[in-house]
Amino acid sequence: MSNVILRAEHISKSFYGNKVLDNVELSLEPGKVHALCGENGAGKSTVLKIITGLYTKDEGEIYLEGKQIEVPNVDVAKKYGIHVVPQEMQMLPELSVAENIFLGNLPRTKSGLVDWKTIYSKANEVKAMLGKAGDKIDIRQKAGELGMGAWQLIEIMRAFTSDNIKVIAFDEPTSSLSDNEVEVLFDLIRGLRAKGLAVVYVSHRLKEIFQLCDQVSVFRDGHYIGTREVSEIQTSDLIAMMIGRDLNMFGDANPGADVQAEVALKASNYSHGRFYQNINIEVHKGEILGMYGLVGAGRTEFVRGLFGADPKDSGELEIFGKKVNIKIPRDAIKEGIGLVTEDRRGEGLMLIQAIKWNLSMTNFPAITGGLGMLDLKKEKEYAAKGMDIFSVKATGIDQVAGGLSGGNQQKVVLAKWVLADCQILIVDEPTRGIDVGAKAEVYAALHDLAKQGKAIIMVSSELPEILGVSDRIVVMCEGRQTAVLDNKNLTEEDVIQYAFSK
Repeated sequence: MSNVILRAEHISKSFYGNKVLDNVELSLEPGKVHALCGENGAGKSTVLKIITGLYTKDEGEIYLEGKQIEVPNVDVAKKYGIHVVPQEMQMLPELSVAENIFLGNLPRTKSGLVDWKTIYSKANEVKAMLGKAGDKIDIRQKAGELGMGAWQLIEIMRAFTSDNIKVIAFDEPTSSLSDNEVEVLFDLIRGLRAKGLAVVYVSHRLKEIFQLCDQVSVFRDGHYIGTREVSEIQTSDLIAMMIGRDLNMFGDANPGADVQAEVALKASNYSHGRFYQNINIEVHKGEILGMYGLVGAGRTEFVRGLFGADPKDSGELEIFGKKVNIKIPRDAIKEGIGLVTEDRRGEGLMLIQAIKWNLSMTNFPAITGGLGMLDLKKEKEYAAKGMDIFSVKATGIDQVAGGLSGGNQQKVVLAKWVLADCQILIVDEPTRGIDVGAKAEVYAALHDLAKQGKAIIMVSSELPEILGVSDRIVVMCEGRQTAVLDNKNLTEEDVIQYAFSK
């Protein structure tokens, strides 16, 4: 116990009468990376937000270096040396890196003017703390000209402006990073650990936890399940702690079993500038066609072109043998095509609207009566069915979508298109930000749709996911189609060799 820098005991929290944390605990040690794991809605992010001042607890105690403290807000947490790098980063793109580092606390001269000399000097001192990770960052450059990886480094530098930093927390830090940016972040976190900081790491990616973390605490349905040393636990044991049962992630995969002869969608010579050139695919009824490639391969741009969300320069499209011209998403929807976008918050949902509205927005005829008026009974039944399909955890169909966890938001987006009964479903990174239990539900749902004869195009950056779910795999590299592979006894090496430029 003497080596514990921060300890939370008997923590409980409720929202709108719904208890999301019930008597949970957490202990953090200096020089250790401590992972928080659990399914969506398990309570891990709520615990994180309570110890970093984003939420206030209803019950319980927090101790820092053995002394009881109260953390009513983020500013107080920072005074105690507790900092968080949030998943949704706060950045002003038109300001420089240096200005963003000291946002809200710009050094000033005696006359009250902004002290630019001090800002740039201190910003360089803070940047030096990043080591090699900060080499490519120009503190005078506009933040908007940089990528997500650099924005995370700016958030970390904000924490480094404090002289007493003791705890730093990361909430799903790799969800929008490239592989190279992930490696930079991991090296930086290892450096923070070496400096004796206590690091909290929230992630759904179990591979990252075993690669980076020393300890892991598991939460389930708002309860604390236990803490283990990562070196002493297997992946299967960790999953069992998280979901309370054994889990066969991909089910009894049998690639090609549900594929029918009829071609649902055929794209010929699809091109759009530098994004993708001369892409040719066929998707059959009952088939899950996986699309794999590294960052910048053009997969997302291509499927958005199919849906009419982005323009194409050339190419022909056939839907069930009929040539169609899709210019906008409305055209695609009329042809029975649905798109689960990778940006669920920005494009997949109306965050300020209720779940029931989000589920019915693509299929209003299903909830209206003979005169085109809203039928409240139909709406209620329709929304309840959508929530049941993916076991959405919410207070009810009237809950605002923005109040759901990330995984439950994704479930609503998927259910929206399943309810709309589209015949061709495009899913772009369908399990990004979703826990392992929810992933298994999504995979099962995709296979059920294939059994019903739906044609599915699945874009994913997760190679195990591509191999575990797809019947065939299209590989792209730098905007070009480099392989179409039958998923029969394929290995990761078989697929990934086509994802690199030769």
